[in-house]
Amino acid sequence: MKSKSDILGLGYCSWDTLCLLPHIPLDDKVQIVQSIEQGGGPAATAIAAAARLGAKTTFIGAIGDDRNGENILSDFATEGVSTEWLVKRTETSSATAYCWVDQSTGKRSIAWTHGGAAPLTPDEVSEEAILSARALHLDGHQTPAAIRAAEIARAHDIPVFLDAGTLVNDIERLLSLCTVVIASEVFAERFTGEKDPQAAARALHRLGPEWTGVTLGRNGSIGFDGKRIHEIPTPDVKVVDTTGAGDVFHGAFAARYVDTMASGPDLADCLHFASAVAAMKCRKLGGRTGIPTREEALAFIKSATAPSL
Repeated sequence: MKSKSDILGLGYCSWDTLCLLPHIPLDDKVQIVQSIEQGGGPAATAIAAAARLGAKTTFIGAIGDDRNGENILSDFATEGVSTEWLVKRTETSSATAYCWVDQSTGKRSIAWTHGGAAPLTPDEVSEEAILSARALHLDGHQTPAAIRAAEIARAHDIPVFLDAGTLVNDIERLLSLCTVVIASEVFAERFTGEKDPQAAARALHRLGPEWTGVTLGRNGSIGFDGKRIHEIPTPDVKVVDTTGAGDVFHGAFAARYVDTMASGPDLADCLHFASAVAAMKCRKLGGRTGIPTREEALAFIKSATAPSL
């Protein structure tokens, strides 16, 4: 008997090496201030964030049978993320990423590779896996498999969340199957042709999602529920590293949505929670290191919104 989960994630997972540097060099050398290795990837980090926030989570993706693949599995296990449906390809390599982070700004440069592990196929998406979850989170990678998973989920009234960050083949089909689509600012402009994020959110909404939104980095995020635009600021924190902030935002959004399903999720509330968790993540090096627990996040939100004396 397979286990049940609150959120099932499907997409890209990798093993990341991150270095905090005095500055990012070009044809130069610098001494590393701090370095760390940990699991990464948009959907994978989102699911790790949801798990840290108290959700019961599962991840589906493809890895190789190399050391990096074992590291990816070990990191998921540490976070309490189930990998019972994850596919391990034999005699091939897992996805990896190398991140350089500027110490003064927290901004980063990333070089990454899919590795040799072939993407999931639609046939490898188990209906049982999808139906075992209360919600499905996608990052647009493993696209044919993601579309199949979304089709199953929507046929059974399971909400589907999409982190829209990469223009891939058939992305419009995937967008139309989702309950919630939140795009990066770059994706929103490139896909819709709208430079104004509010106009882009409205354009995405016309494809069929119930809620749409755009993340704007330091400028916060916006959401559109079909009637009203919600503008949410980013909490002020001392930024060390922005790597994975968007991924964590999506995981926190999904966790808050599922946590409030019984009473009815509220778009502005989910956006506020996600923004706070993503900001908290940025206080430490690594996409996952600074992710708070649910209690820590709620305490941070309470202190940030408390009236000044």
